[in-house]
Amino acid sequence: MGRLTVSAPGKVILHGEHAVVYGKKALAASLDLRTYLILTQRADNLIDLHLPDIEIRLSLQRDIYSKGNDIKNVDITKPIPASDEIIETLTKSSGLDADASRSQVLAVASFLYLFTEISRASKCPLPAIDVRVQSELPIGAGLGSSASYSVCLAAGLLQLGNHIHQSKPSSNTEGYQLDQSSWSHDETELINKWAFLSEKIMHGNPSGVDNSVTTFGGAIEFKKGKIDKLSQMPETRILLVNTKVQRNTKTLMAHVRTKYEKFGAVIGPVMEAIDAVTTRSIDTYCNLLNNDLPSSSLYKELEELIDINQCLLRTLGVSQPKLEQVCEITGASGLHAKLTGAGGGGCAFCLLRPGTPKAVVREVMSQLKSEGFGCWETNICGQGVIRHWTHSENYNIPSGFLPE
Repeated sequence: MGRLTVSAPGKVILHGEHAVVYGKKALAASLDLRTYLILTQRADNLIDLHLPDIEIRLSLQRDIYSKGNDIKNVDITKPIPASDEIIETLTKSSGLDADASRSQVLAVASFLYLFTEISRASKCPLPAIDVRVQSELPIGAGLGSSASYSVCLAAGLLQLGNHIHQSKPSSNTEGYQLDQSSWSHDETELINKWAFLSEKIMHGNPSGVDNSVTTFGGAIEFKKGKIDKLSQMPETRILLVNTKVQRNTKTLMAHVRTKYEKFGAVIGPVMEAIDAVTTRSIDTYCNLLNNDLPSSSLYKELEELIDINQCLLRTLGVSQPKLEQVCEITGASGLHAKLTGAGGGGCAFCLLRPGTPKAVVREVMSQLKSEGFGCWETNICGQGVIRHWTHSENYNIPSGFLPE
């Protein structure tokens, strides 16, 4: 194998926050800030797990988790969620310090469970490896950092066990070989199944939205537990802004629930209005691919829908002064922003229509950063999980993410 490198994007909720809890639809898209995983085969019997974003560096015996694993074989197409007992056993076996944070414990347990189970499902046990995972995504900001980690683990370990094919990069129209490739639909579905197991370890009862967006890329519509992939969503540029204000999703959801129960006749229509915004936004994004319609009017419509949704979320009480400040700073330059996710802090995104002057974007980013916000110019609806071919001269991995 030598070295194997994969990456997966984050995710951003464009519309439908909170309303989705009440049976309405939500629109989520891949975010092209990516997590990178690099596996390098070793000649000894050790696993070196390096997660610098959460300050983890562990050296583990590769076969320390094989005890009791001969009860039955694992069906690679039907992965079984980890029990609490297994998670506890893996955590104790890892050698983590007693004062390790919850995020550290769950990240290590997720890796160990996937490594163990995929190894059991393989013709030969997985080899000793160096594992390095590093992300461009801020951790704990509601941007799918754990999902992109889970998808990278699933893709890398399934490839290592030869459960998905090592497809070669294709050539573009000019005959140049591309430096990255993805897997077949069935193989990607398999990656998603295993990534969901990792997400269950880290979040208990996740919806499956984050790992699905991160695996497949593009955009999805989510309603009442049903996930529909949207094939007509164009890649779109945005500014992503991190307020760096910590928020508690459960508390915010409980706050909205209290309002809904107290003022049902008022808040119910707000949820209906958010649902209508989501539906109209999906139609408008899809219409951007219709050459018969003027894109300028469509982008103006998307901007208006962003403003309306932010107002509705403010009515629910989930906006916050720093989020409002982001909207004010971007609005002063004619741009349009809204919170994304639970609100109460966290992140916002700002739509960048084609032709937005670079000088305007630079100035807005400068103002946001001067106020202490994190800020990235990136795109949505791009590729999902991909394999990078490290023998290529240029394989699009940021230099700071390469192993020492």
